[in-house]
Amino acid sequence: MEVVIDNFKPKITRPFKRKNEYWVKLITDNGEYIMKFKSPLEAEDAIYGMLDDLQVYGGKVKLRLREGNVIEHIEVLELYKPSAKELVNEYFNS
Repeated sequence: MEVVIDNFKPKITRPFKRKNEYWVKLITDNGEYIMKFKSPLEAEDAIYGMLDDLQVYGGKVKLRLREGNVIEHIEVLELYKPSAKELVNEYFNS
């Protein structure tokens, strides 16, 4: 099943071991998703690579899901990166 989510800004858990795999949970307002990896290094690469930008800025993504909200493939369609001026305004007005 494929799902397109407009404002995908997940909170990401640290990798944890389950059934000889390393799982990472992506928690959003509309549910939880799981990504599975073969090694902890692969999971860390995903977290500090593409998923880090999504966690900080958010974006529009297309997810291919299996049963149990397991993500088979994630495609970032658009990353919402604010300008420096918007970041400064957000920092001082928060």
